[in-house]
Amino acid sequence: MSSLPSSLRTLYDLQSSPKLVLAPSAHGISGGPEAPWLKTLIGGGITLLLELSGGHTIEMLKIKKQTSPQFSYLQLTKQMTAQKGIVGLLDGFLPWGVLQALAKGAVFGWGHAVTMKALHNTDALSKDTKTIVSGGMGGLVQGVFMSPLLLLKTRVMTNPTFRTSGGVWETAVASGKLGFLLIKEEGVMALCKGMGVFAAKRMADWTTRYYFVVQVEALLRTLSGPKLSVSEQLFSSFAGGALSALATIPLDVLVATFQQASKAGQKVSVADTFKELAKGGAGKVFEFSTRGLLARVTHVGITTVMMKTVTSLVYDLFK
Repeated sequence: MSSLPSSLRTLYDLQSSPKLVLAPSAHGISGGPEAPWLKTLIGGGITLLLELSGGHTIEMLKIKKQTSPQFSYLQLTKQMTAQKGIVGLLDGFLPWGVLQALAKGAVFGWGHAVTMKALHNTDALSKDTKTIVSGGMGGLVQGVFMSPLLLLKTRVMTNPTFRTSGGVWETAVASGKLGFLLIKEEGVMALCKGMGVFAAKRMADWTTRYYFVVQVEALLRTLSGPKLSVSEQLFSSFAGGALSALATIPLDVLVATFQQASKAGQKVSVADTFKELAKGGAGKVFEFSTRGLLARVTHVGITTVMMKTVTSLVYDLFK
C-alpha cells in the first residue's frame, strides 16, 4: 500500500477499516473547524451531482404529488414522460434546477461551516449541540438563497404546458424566459413568494435532520461501541434525514402549494390554507400534510447522507 498515492490509500483505508471514525461534520481530520470556502465548493459540487443523478426527478415527483394528490407516482411518471420520453424527467433542471442545486449545497456548506467555526470555542455548548445549531443556521441561509430558484423550478414542474412542448434545450429556454415573464406580470417581489415559510422550513429541516442524526449515532454507540464505522455513519445520516422528513412534511407541502403554477398572482397564507382545510375535518388536514411523503423521505434521507457525511469525507480527502 505504501506505493499508492495518499488519496488512494485514504480510500482504501475507508473501505477496509471496519471501525474507522469518520470526521464529524464541520470538523476535518485535525479536529478543527472546516474552511468555509472549501466546504462551499464541495457542497455545491456534490449536490449538483446528486440532483443530476436522480435527486431532481425524485423531487419533481414529490412536488407533483403534493400539488396533484389524485394521481399515483406511476401516473405522474407517465405524465412526465408521455410526450418527451425520459428527458421529461429533467423538466425544470435547466436552468433553475442546476442553479438551485449549486446554491443548495454551496450556501448550506458555507452557512454551516461559518456557524460551526464561530461556535468552535464556545465551551457552554456541547459538540452535538454545536452540530445541531450549525445545521439549522446552514438551513436558514439555504432557505433564503434557494427560495426564488425553487419557486421558478416549481412553476416549471407544475405547469402542464412544459410536459408537451420541446426537448431539453427548448424546455430550458422556455424555463429561462419564465423568470422574466414572472417578474413582468407579477413584479420582482413575486420571486420571494413563500420565502418566509420556506426559510423557516429549511431551518426546521436541517435542525431536525442533525438532531435526529445525532440521536441515531448515540443509539448506535450504545450498541456497537464509541467508534462508528463509515457504514454506521451513513446509516445514521439516512435514518436521521428520514425521521426529519416525517416531522417536517406539512411545511414542505405548504411551500409546494404556495409556489405551484396555479397559484400565480394569488395571495396565499398559512392561516388561510389550514382554515380552508379544517372545514374538511382532521382527515383532510392529515391527507394534505402527508402528500408526497414517500418521495420526500427518500430525497431527504439521501440528501442528508450527502451533505452531512459525504461532504466531510470529501473534505478530509482534500485536506
